Amino acid sequence: MIFDNEQNKNVDLECKELIKYLGILIDNNLSWKQHIEHITIKISRTIGLISKLRHLDPKHNLINIYRSLAAPYLSYGLIVCGRPRKSYLVKLLNLQK
Repeated sequence: MIFDNEQNKNVDLECKELIKYLGILIDNNLSWKQHIEHITIKISRTIGLISKLRHLDPKHNLINIYRSLAAPYLSYGLIVCGRPRKSYLVKLLNLQK
């Protein structure tokens, strides 16, 4: 329960399984599995683009593409996530390599 000043009464809070807050997916167990899967999908698209361009563009352009399109997903909210299970991070680590 929380007090709502506008209604001037106590209001029950709704329990959610998953919520997106400031771009971070937070589940009710704080396991970060959903968030990591979401990031994996976003980064795999960028990696696919880089793999198609690797024969056409110089290496420094590919690095700039990675730094601008993939790296922000890895670093944003890193401090909040804490320590997720290693099994969740394996896909991200493979994509990063």
